[in-house]
Formats: sequence, structure tokens, C-alpha cells
Amino acid sequence: MKIAYVTADFGVHVFGYKGASIHVREMVAAFRRAENSVHVLSPAMIDEKVAAQKEAMQGGLANLPEYQRFMRSFETAAPGGGADLCFEHVPADPAHLQLLAELKKYDQFMDSKTRIRQEVRNQLYNLTLYDFALNYFREHPVDFVYERYALFAYAGIRLARELGVPHVLEVNAPLAYEQKKNRGMEMVDLANRMEQRIFRDTDKVLVVSEQLRDYVAACEVAAERIEVLLNAVDPKRFDTGIDIAAVRRKFDLNGKKVIGFVGSLKPWHGTETLLRAFNELPDAARDCHLLIVGDGPRRQALEAFVQEHDLTDSVTFTGKVQHDAIPEYIAAMDITVAPYIPSENFYFSPIKIFEYMAMGKPVVGGNIGQVPELIQHGETGLLFEPGDVSQLSEALQTLVQDADLCQRMGQTAERWVKTERTWDNNAQKVVQIAKSLVR
Repeated sequence: MKIAYVTADFGVHVFGYKGASIHVREMVAAFRRAENSVHVLSPAMIDEKVAAQKEAMQGGLANLPEYQRFMRSFETAAPGGGADLCFEHVPADPAHLQLLAELKKYDQFMDSKTRIRQEVRNQLYNLTLYDFALNYFREHPVDFVYERYALFAYAGIRLARELGVPHVLEVNAPLAYEQKKNRGMEMVDLANRMEQRIFRDTDKVLVVSEQLRDYVAACEVAAERIEVLLNAVDPKRFDTGIDIAAVRRKFDLNGKKVIGFVGSLKPWHGTETLLRAFNELPDAARDCHLLIVGDGPRRQALEAFVQEHDLTDSVTFTGKVQHDAIPEYIAAMDITVAPYIPSENFYFSPIKIFEYMAMGKPVVGGNIGQVPELIQHGETGLLFEPGDVSQLSEALQTLVQDADLCQRMGQTAERWVKTERTWDNNAQKVVQIAKSLVR
């Protein structure tokens, strides 16, 4: 099929490093491997804060190393697929940017810091994206529009209606709620009304968790128009045969039992809990090493904890790592952790857990949200009460002391995830849904 892939979120960089960016690329690659044509439209191909990306992008997308790696890996995975794959950068209108500059001056004049500019930008972008996409897809006809939900984003639905094709909406988070809670919001009522309208006007809503199904259903969306489609993994890239030697040699991990975490260092990921639990391991487990892969706003505080508790020889922070290299880092781990803490609304579908499992690793995870649906306690990993340092430490100690148990759990986890939770399966499911909507 011919697919228009729309992602209108300025914070989701198609060739970025966050989980949302990985999700976009994985779905695009899976669509393409199944020999569908995919045309991706986005205002954010790169993260403007990354100087190297910004400089490379000046010469066009083809000069971007992340783009080149993506295309090379894709061509290797699916040689001669015979379908189109196009990425179209659709920037904000210069006239709109001028208006936003004026709003910034007003904030400065009032000595205030609001999010009015971002909210106005997102609304005005509907006009820019719709005008571009309508002309573009009249020249490149598509069978359906697949859109990653973004706050205030209605252009994809209008586009599908004008083209006379179905619209399928992927919802990864309750953005109106999330934005208000985490960053603040000026137009709260409008955001809520638009979110409800978007959910009701699309032809099919795909959510990544049961918690999100309930959230969308509460917006008066019929149950048959909502489908749960969990996140997934690419088993060809996350393969248990990957050599562990390079990473272990780089961080002097040979002969050590490696406990590992992959993700951004943000509060809700529970890395503070993990460090405290690691610090409570008994002396008999001191041949362990904690490998923290990723970066984020909590890193400085975490490093301060490590120094304060004399753990500098036992804990390594790798900093930001390209997603293409993540399999090598997970391969070097013996035990993996998703140490989530208590959360009011845990609606996530953690990609890291699928990636851990695909690499044949046992997973220790906080018993919250979707996590207990993924980790079968005692079979593919161990669950602990979110935020409970002692329980997490005990779970880690259990696995540290039993290599056979780690191996059995890892193998069971690998079999399950590579059968049930692949991006290719997800893409095939989406195409089936779109075909049913066309009929």
C-alpha cells in the first residue's frame, strides 16, 4: 500500500535519539520492509540543539549521518524492496515564525515565561502542513494516512478527508494531560477539546497500552474504533549473537557481573532507585558493575550519589549512545533493569523492555502499568514494587547469585518477544486495519 506517514510534533525528531524518534523510524522501516510506499512528513527531522545535526542538515537530509545509517541498514535488511521511501521536511511558515518572535518579545516585556508561543505554533502549523501535504499527495497518491498524534494536530485528518482515504491515528500518550502536568499549558480547555475531537474524528485509534485505551474511550470513542498495539522490537538488530567484547573491554567489565539500564535519565525512569538498590547489594555481590546507558537532566545528581557512596569504581555512565549501537551495550549486560517508580498514570509501553528481552536478558521491572503484562514474574524476569529500594536490591541479588536462572529467564523472554512483539507484526496489523477501512 501507499502510506502517508504524518508526524507533526516539533519535539519528535525523526532522526533524533529519544524513544519517540526510535518508534517513528522503526515503524517506517517495518512498513517499507513489507514493500509499502512510505512518505514521511515532519517539521522536525533533526534536533536543532544538536550542533552536528544542525550543521549536516544545512546541506540537505542526505548529508545527515543518522539518515545515511538508517537508509544503509534498511537496504541491507530489504534489498530491492521495490517501493518508495521519502522523507519530506515541512518547516513552519516564516510568517508564523515572525509572529512567534513577537510573542517572545511580549513574554520578555511582561517578564514572564509562558508556553503560548509553542501552542500557537502547533495550531498554525496545521495550515502549513495541510497546504503542503495536499499538493504533495495529489502528485503522490496514497491509500491511507497514518499519523502519530501530536497536540493540536488536526491537519492529518483534514488531509485524509480531502483525499478520500482512511485516517489511522497512533496515540502514544495523553498529550493534553501530559503537557499540563509536566510542562504547563496556557490553552488547557482548547487542548482538551481538540484532543477529544481528534480522537472522535479519526477512523481508527491505535494505542500502545490498555491504560491509553481507557483514556481514549473516556473521550466518547466507541470501543470498536480503538485497538491496542504495544510497542515492539526489530529482532534482526537486537540479536543474541552480537559480540560483547568491545563494550566490555571499553569499560573494563571483563570478569564482572553487569547490571544494566538503557534510557534517558529522567525522574520517572527510576535511576535513583536503581542506584540506591545497587548500593544495598551485599559485599558478596561487589564483583557487580552497574552500566547506565543514556543521558538526561538527572545525570549530575546521580553522579553525585555515586561519588558520595564511593561507587565510582562500580558504576559507569556512558552518556548518550546512538540507538544503532544500543544492541552492543545490552549484549554486554547480564541483568537488565526497568526501575520505574510510582506514577499517577503509567500509560507507557516501554521499548527498552522489548529490546532487553530480544537480547536474551532477564529483566527486573517495576510492577506498574503495562510492565507486569510484559514481564512474567519468575519466568522472564522479576517484578518489584515501584520505588521499593529493598525489593529491587533483593531481586538483583537473586539474579546475581544464579546464572542458570538468568539464562533460563533470558531465553524464555527472547522466544516470547521475537514471536509476539516485532515491528514487522505491528506494521502488518496497521496495513490490515487500513485495508479494512478502505473496504
